[in-house]
Amino acid sequence: MFSENELNNIKREMSKLKNTVVLKLFTDFKTQKDGSKLRKCMSCEGTYELLETLVEFSNGKLKVEEISTEENEEEAEKYKVSRIPAILFVDENDKEIIRYLAHPTGSEFVPFLNSIQYFSGVRPYYADQIITHLKKIKKSNMKIFITPTCPYCPATVPVLTLFSIVSKGKISSEVIDVNLNPDMGKKYQVQGVPMTVINEKDVIHGMFTPQDLLDKLVGSKGRDFGGMYA
Repeated sequence: MFSENELNNIKREMSKLKNTVVLKLFTDFKTQKDGSKLRKCMSCEGTYELLETLVEFSNGKLKVEEISTEENEEEAEKYKVSRIPAILFVDENDKEIIRYLAHPTGSEFVPFLNSIQYFSGVRPYYADQIITHLKKIKKSNMKIFITPTCPYCPATVPVLTLFSIVSKGKISSEVIDVNLNPDMGKKYQVQGVPMTVINEKDVIHGMFTPQDLLDKLVGSKGRDFGGMYA
């Protein structure tokens, strides 16, 4: 799946995790008589193998719980999971913060890795500015549509997921691969990626900065991030 050089890079990035991250991976596996798991969904198989690689290099700080929608319908219903593969970032209170409806390969991999790092407690400098504005932001949901070949998504997805992480889920986010979920792409009339939908009404086409997203969520045009984000 990865070259030796890529594995070294992954090992280095996973060593940066600060606190334990728990991911719930929903697939369609069925347990066989010998105890092995058979997954019919090819994307599920690939996603499972990718996450296992990250776990291997995490020094115990990444934990993945694989849940079968075939064998554990109650758990799927609890988290309202109807699409696979689905990767859920959950906090210590079992609250969902981020949902990935994607197999994070290609250009999707680096932003996924960034999201894991942020979820573990790694903070870019502009995280504090987001926190100071949380009182102005109503409970919100964001959906960002991406593809594995999108050249602009790697710089955009981590901005969106960081808002969810520092808000502790007050601003929830879904990262959706339109190749795996074409019906959702059609429903939201996705013509290009990245495309972000906020609270089912506001849309951002293309890349955006933390300031752009803050403006949409707060409904103002104040400049708060400064520097390259102004």
